[in-house]
Amino acid sequence: MTEKTPYVADFLANFEPQLSERAVVLLQPLLTQVAVSKKQLLVREGTICTKFYWICKGASRSFYLHNGTEVHTWFAFENEVIGSLRSFNELPSRENIESLEDGILIAIDIPGLRSLMLENLEIMRFVNQTILEYALFMEDKIFDLHMKAAADKFNALLTHQPEVFRRVPLTYIASYLGISRETLSRLRSR
Repeated sequence: MTEKTPYVADFLANFEPQLSERAVVLLQPLLTQVAVSKKQLLVREGTICTKFYWICKGASRSFYLHNGTEVHTWFAFENEVIGSLRSFNELPSRENIESLEDGILIAIDIPGLRSLMLENLEIMRFVNQTILEYALFMEDKIFDLHMKAAADKFNALLTHQPEVFRRVPLTYIASYLGISRETLSRLRSR
């Protein structure tokens, strides 16, 4: 059995209200605590990732390259899951995921999780619910990015994820919002 580090124990404790003790015990061997360095690439575009990560400490960014330019798709912080959902279906990732800070992650083994889902209906429901919540988040994000004006996108990010402005370089934030750095500077000065 995998040793339960304090971070793994905290991770599992987050889900104990939603999962039975038996399900938590089944998940434990799939979890590994990982220390990451700033700018460490966790997922590389074009590869199949075998891990999802839960951020215990730190921040990360997701981006893809378009004509040599980084286009940011999201930022994640403590108590959020990161990884390529495409890799869950054994497809190559379309994005890169990189740590923005030194941090501590819990790596979740994807092949082991898929196998466990086939054996345990409770875990299957839990993973499916997590994927559904992610899909709803992405649908809202896509709508907002295409339908809102720059000032509205900026204000929504400031309201819902204020830590972005403390922990993420402005160039990345401008890319995420789909605006120029100059426009972002004007919006911040208001």
